[in-house]
Parts: sequence; structure tokens; C-alpha cells
Amino acid sequence: MGSRRRACVAFVIASICLSGPRLCAQAEHDQHDAANGPDQRSSLLLRAFGAVEWAGSQQEETPNSFGLGQFALFATSNLHERVSVLAEVVLEASGNNTRVVTDLERLQITFRLRDFLNLSAGRYHTGIGYYNAAFHHGAYFETPIDRPRVFAFEDEGGVLPVHEVGMTASGIVPGTGSTLRYLAEVGNGRSFDRAARGETDEERRDRNGAKSTNLGLSFRPSGSGGLELGASYYRDTVPQNAAAAVNLRIGAAFAVYRTPSIELMAEWLRLQHRIDGGPSFANSAGYLQGSRAWGQWRPYYRYDRLAIDPATPFIGSAGSYRSNIVGIRFDPMQWVGLKAQYEHTDEPRQRGVDAVRAQLVFVF
Repeated sequence: MGSRRRACVAFVIASICLSGPRLCAQAEHDQHDAANGPDQRSSLLLRAFGAVEWAGSQQEETPNSFGLGQFALFATSNLHERVSVLAEVVLEASGNNTRVVTDLERLQITFRLRDFLNLSAGRYHTGIGYYNAAFHHGAYFETPIDRPRVFAFEDEGGVLPVHEVGMTASGIVPGTGSTLRYLAEVGNGRSFDRAARGETDEERRDRNGAKSTNLGLSFRPSGSGGLELGASYYRDTVPQNAAAAVNLRIGAAFAVYRTPSIELMAEWLRLQHRIDGGPSFANSAGYLQGSRAWGQWRPYYRYDRLAIDPATPFIGSAGSYRSNIVGIRFDPMQWVGLKAQYEHTDEPRQRGVDAVRAQLVFVF
């Protein structure tokens, strides 16, 4: 009988919370008032991002196919006028659309102390360069169908530590108005426990005492519209085995001009892996992207480049990649977009591959 009562109580509580964020937020507010006095209302905003895709290639062994893109749930809540929380959960279908994998991609609490100091803790997208911190898992906000290859997610064979668990500080550099901003991050860094399969586990505990650090500066000239120039430098020591480690250094520079109608983006990254007492491997990557909107239509172009030495520890299997992408995006209504693009790609074992892809993105 006791277990049934507990089940009923749990059902009632879940029903109240699921009946709407306002009811749940109001219940928290009433309880807080009773215990702490002053009004400290919290609010919950929930958004969902979905995508349906189609791809066809000239390769006979790869038939054209429909598929599901990432389904991302994004939630934010203001706990206080200076404290907020965000969470991003992604559900992703397997290649044959029969199995769904769930990942907690981001979970952060942020304290906005001053314009020059915002502190966050949790799991976040690292501020390496520009793209990774500007575009997350909602494909709706990206112009082309995919991210640049260098910013591919770790579980897709990406070469960067796209996610980290740790703490960040950011804000406006004092005395510069709003033109100069900084970013400082300290995290667990990369861990390749399952390096043979190219998998990482940044969400777990660090395997060594060394912490990753990332420092970034961005400059937004006053009166320049959407122009932003910036650079970042990431460093970490990644255990390779019990006797040796790899010193990872990533430098990035970017120039971006973005307005509602014009988008011009360029980034260059240098990835250096140096084995303790052994050789060093220097790799590079980058992209150029441009688009222009005419009403509901936005044609776009991207040149994408990734140059990886196959002997590089951990990421050598990614190989080199070059792609020219030409496409067009059509937004028939707010929160719905349709993208179609042609790709000409060169990779180590398949050069000059032509492909056509389409993606329907939506937000609700």
C-alpha cells in the first residue's frame, strides 16, 4: 500500500509539472516566498529543434536516403536577475533510423556579476575560434546543412574538443566600452580512453591532473555593424598511455561580418600535437563562408578545408578533407527553413565526389 501511495504522489507531482512551465514555476515561487520572503520569480523557456534530411551521391554503394537530423531540446531559466541556467539535450537517430541515442550536450549555470565578469560552470561548448560558441545543436540557425568539418562533434569524428566540463569567465574588457571582450575557460580536457574507436569521454572525470585552458579575445569595432575579429589559444596535456602524454595546442583566428542580410565568415586553426620525448605534428584547418538574403531566399557558398597528418595521435584517422559547397536556403515562414546544396568533395580514398543534399529544419 505504501508503494502505491508513493507512486500516486509522484504521478500527481509529475502531472502538475508537465501541465505547463508556468504552473511549475509558480509552485517554486510560492515555496520560495514562504521560506525566504522577497519575490524571486523564476521562468522556464523551452524550445525544440528538429530536422529531416535527404542525401544522394554519385557513389553507387551509397543509395540516396532520407534520415532524421538531431532533435535538440533547449531549456533556459532565470533563477535570479543575475543567475540563469541552460540545458541542451540532443536525441539522435542511428544510421538506419531504428535506434535513438540521448546526450546531455550542455548544462550550465551562469552568474552575471558585472559587465566585465560573468562566471559559468558545467558542460559547455568550448570557445575555440568563433563557430563552436556561436552555433550549437539547433541546425535551424546554421546556413549550410552541416558544421565546418573542423568543428564536427566528437562522436562524428571531430578533431577538436568541442565540449568541455569545467568553468568559464567572460565579459567586456574594462575601459574599452563594448569593443573588446575576453573569454577564459578551465576544463577537464580531452580523454581518449577508447581512442581505437575515435571516441572521447570529456563528460567523465579527468584522467590526469593537468587541466585544459582556453583564452580568447574578440574585437567589435564601434559603428561597424556586425564585424567581429578574434583569436583564441587552447592548451591541454592528453594521456596517451601510462608512460607518455601528448601536449595539445590549438590556435585559432577569425573574421566575421554578420547582419540579417549578409553573412561573411572566415576562420583558420592550427592544431599541434607533441608527444613527450617524441615527434610533433602540426595540422591546419579552416573555412570561408558567405551568404546574402533576398527576402525569403538566401544563396550561400562554403569552402571547407581540413589537413591532418595520418600519423597524428588520436585524430590521424580523420585524414584530410576539401569541399566546395553551393546551396540555397528558403524560409517560407518563421521557424521553418528548407536548405538544398551541391557538394564537391575530396577525401583520401574518394576524390571528386559529387553529392546533393536537402534539409528541412524547424523550431517549436
